[in-house]
Amino acid sequence: MNIQFVKSHFNLTDEQKDYITKKLEHLEKFAERLKDESVEVHVSVKENKLKTTDNNVSIEITMIVPHAVIRAEINGKTIEEAVDLCEEKLRGQIERYKGKLHRRTDSGQLMPASTLEQIAGTQEEFKEMKKILKRKTFKDIKQMHEEEAIEQMELLAHDFFVFENSATGMPAIVYRRKDNTYGIIDINK
Repeated sequence: MNIQFVKSHFNLTDEQKDYITKKLEHLEKFAERLKDESVEVHVSVKENKLKTTDNNVSIEITMIVPHAVIRAEINGKTIEEAVDLCEEKLRGQIERYKGKLHRRTDSGQLMPASTLEQIAGTQEEFKEMKKILKRKTFKDIKQMHEEEAIEQMELLAHDFFVFENSATGMPAIVYRRKDNTYGIIDINK
C-alpha cells in the first residue's frame, strides 16, 4: 500500500501522520489485495471553516485498488476522530469490494442469480439490496453491468454513477434514492 498525503491544508505533525498510516495499514488485514504495492492511497486533510458545526477537521481518503476506487470523506472534531470514522466507513466499503470480486467467474461472466443469492443471504435480502424502482431517459457515455455500476457507486460513496450498460449497449446513470433503493437513468443516443 502506497500512502500519499496530498492537498493537506492542515499542518500535520509526524505523530498524526503515523496515526493515519497505522489506521490505513490496519485495513490491509481485511483484504489481501490491499497489501499490493500498486494500491495507492491518497489522504487529504483540511480545516473545516463552517461556523455552524463543531467539526473542525475534514479528511478524505481515496484508495485506488485493482478494478475499483474506494473513497471516504468524514468531518470530525479532531484528526483522530475523523480518521477513526473514516476507517469504519472504509472497512465497510472494503467488505463490499471483496464481495464484488467474487461475483464474477474466472472468465468474467456474472455468476448465476442463485449463487449470488447464497452469497447475499436470503432471497428477500438479495432482492431488497438490488431493487431498482425507477428509470429515466437521458442523452449520451464505460461498459459494465448494472450491478457493477451500483457496486462502483457504493465504493466511491457517491449518489450516482455514469456507465455504459453492457446489457443494452447504451449509456446509463445509476443513482441512490432517498429510501436507499436504486434507480437507473437510461441515455438514448
